[in-house]
Amino acid sequence: MRDAPGSSFGRLFRRRRKWNDRATRNDVRYAYRFILRRPADPEGLAYYFDRVADGISFDELVHSFTGSAEARELQDAESRPRPVDLGGYTVCVQRRDTDFAQGILATHDYEPHVRRAVRERLRDGDVMVDVGANVGCITLMAAGLVGKRGRVAAVEPNPDNLQMLYAGMVLNGFGNVRVFPYAASDGPGVVSLTGGTSNTNVVSAQDPERLSVYAQAVALDDVLASLPRLDLVKMDVEGHEPKAFEGFRRAIERYRPALVVEFNPRCLIDLEQYDPAAFLDRILAVYPCVRAISPFGDDQWFARSGDLIGYWDRRNREVTAAGLLPDRLLHFDLIVERGRPR
Repeated sequence: MRDAPGSSFGRLFRRRRKWNDRATRNDVRYAYRFILRRPADPEGLAYYFDRVADGISFDELVHSFTGSAEARELQDAESRPRPVDLGGYTVCVQRRDTDFAQGILATHDYEPHVRRAVRERLRDGDVMVDVGANVGCITLMAAGLVGKRGRVAAVEPNPDNLQMLYAGMVLNGFGNVRVFPYAASDGPGVVSLTGGTSNTNVVSAQDPERLSVYAQAVALDDVLASLPRLDLVKMDVEGHEPKAFEGFRRAIERYRPALVVEFNPRCLIDLEQYDPAAFLDRILAVYPCVRAISPFGDDQWFARSGDLIGYWDRRNREVTAAGLLPDRLLHFDLIVERGRPR
């Protein structure tokens, strides 16, 4: 416990006291509880009480705890890949990921309606692009479905997700996945990733003082121009779908692949200031109609954006009234295929 200080945990506990910045005995007890997540041992408690008597500052106390070998080992354990069997293939998640890792660990499942939609549309030898691959729940399933003759391109900018994705590729032994560590957008540039641990949002590049995680944005038409074919595109990028779609539009119009696209009006409006109906119109300009599905049993076809928006509005009120989701958190996953007539 007497290692040199220096860890990201310290940011959670630093504070400035206007009246006194010296640490107290209670600070020591809380440091054990919140940083090391255990009761204090008598020897360590006596040591730090002596440091408090000597006038150790609050920041020095926090640095001493967060820089310890014990704290680093705890952080490493929270970040270490945890393999989870999703039924025929393995994904890796981090225990510290509160976005959806805990659900995957508990249920050994992930968005079954989306996985079913992808599974039903992939065959041996197909080429798929997974835009917003996250830790690989869809990518790795697809890699097994398309086989050695097929190919999966996984597009994911989040550095933590990338490590889990690579770990999953190693565990499954898939050699038909190529990872593109970029944020899919409508052109090149630098963007910031904000939000949760794994479900991050693509936003304009933030000032470095805000401790932003940066990523390279690309238009997929540029980096995936050599694709020999394109059979399926899955797109889930937390409201950035319109820009990702625009940056991949040439390939989509050329190959007319099946699409599985998240449609989240709240993210489109709040994060991108983008009209959800306008995004639907862009899709319907290429395809005759869309099918909206959800975890709540929704499964409807629409040929006009206004009809789908009206349906989402009604279903959002119903789901909210039933206490299944807070208001505006309902999202659909759109299945788009060229074979369905208007």
